[in-house]
Amino acid sequence: MTAKLIHDTSVSKIAEKYRQEGYKVFVEPEPEDIPFNLGTYRPNLIAKKNEAEGYIIEFNGSGRQTSIDRLKEIAEIVSENTGWRFMLITEEDALLKDEAKEVNLLSLEQIFSRITQSERLISLGENEGAFLSLWGIFEALLRRRAQEAIIPIERFPTVSLIKHMYSQGELSIEEYDRAMLLLNVRNRFIHGFEAPEINESVSELLALVNELISLWVPQGF
Repeated sequence: MTAKLIHDTSVSKIAEKYRQEGYKVFVEPEPEDIPFNLGTYRPNLIAKKNEAEGYIIEFNGSGRQTSIDRLKEIAEIVSENTGWRFMLITEEDALLKDEAKEVNLLSLEQIFSRITQSERLISLGENEGAFLSLWGIFEALLRRRAQEAIIPIERFPTVSLIKHMYSQGELSIEEYDRAMLLLNVRNRFIHGFEAPEINESVSELLALVNELISLWVPQGF
């Protein structure tokens, strides 16, 4: 299959999923189909729930360069229009295999509850379980922060998510380096390789999670 055919097929699948949800879908919309001024930008899809609600959707296939700065500008314009949301879906997005629609991230209440559970696991010496739980919390924090900062990457695969959060200034170089080292530990462990350093890494991951919470979560949320 050619790159264009793969792209068009993926866009068609996304469009069909939204149609099945009851949305009115415009594929490669004309200017008059766009509900507000986006300048010269043309999304791949518009999914209208009604005249006042819907999604502006960009599909980014494998091999295409993604200008996050440019798409962040578009996302900010869309966010100014109540009821509308900009969504960037990539071919690598694991969620695309099942459903190309918005899904809910962990709430702050769920995040803090899981941190408490993870700390209990650490106290019991269950470091592997604690590490996996904390990793889920870490990703949830990154994705929530991306949403709050109107950076349309909350659906990105983990490594791309971390790299873009660093490039957008949301992670410091020190936090980025720690995250990438911890990602290597996580990858070895979940893919069935020995990861003896997980006993030390779980404390480092907990510290990183708490650090990001202090930066991104308002006190007394």
